Amino acid sequence: MLSLEFQNKGQSKSNNHEALSNEWLETGQCPLARSYRALSGVVPLVAKMMTPPAGMKLKCPPAVVAARAAISRTAFAKGLRPQPLPTKVLVIALLGMAVNVPLGIWREHTQKFSPQWFAAVHAAVPFIGMLRKSVLMPKAAMALTIAASILGQTIGSRAERIRLKRTAAAKLAREGHDAAADCIKAPMSVKSGNHSLRVESTVVAGAPAVLVPAVAAFN
Repeated sequence: MLSLEFQNKGQSKSNNHEALSNEWLETGQCPLARSYRALSGVVPLVAKMMTPPAGMKLKCPPAVVAARAAISRTAFAKGLRPQPLPTKVLVIALLGMAVNVPLGIWREHTQKFSPQWFAAVHAAVPFIGMLRKSVLMPKAAMALTIAASILGQTIGSRAERIRLKRTAAAKLAREGHDAAADCIKAPMSVKSGNHSLRVESTVVAGAPAVLVPAVAAFN
């Protein structure tokens, strides 16, 4: 009897991690399914874009299950778990922001709405979701962690954009300086009878000499 009960419990747990898409998203215990349900309550439009086709059989990846268990066993999660809720929210929000800064830098080098762009935007979501669950934070706190993640993405993207602009401006200035260095100006005098004309010869590398009058004729 006990064996049968244990077997039924195992089957129930397995079913929570493997089911058709609609059922899996609505009742599944996989961290990805829980994150989806929490996300749909905060930003339903984003959750709708991530919804898989109906009838597709979904299964929680074993790597995700193992990763969640490993995170729960870390000293960081064990130490943060008994802390007050404001402390948990602050720590997870700062961590989410820090993780998303390099992802925002990566996003700046991708085409908008491309697979790489979506990967850069959502790469940290499972990790932050598993960390949030491992320290026993309520679903309502997900709004703050999402806001912090967006802030981290924005900081990384803006910083990389500024860096790229400065690099391009420095390159343009360096090319202009090199072009100016190739331009040589040398004054010369041309005599005609009793008069001389002072002219300035401008020689550009790879171009014929050009004579530009600089001073009027004088005796």
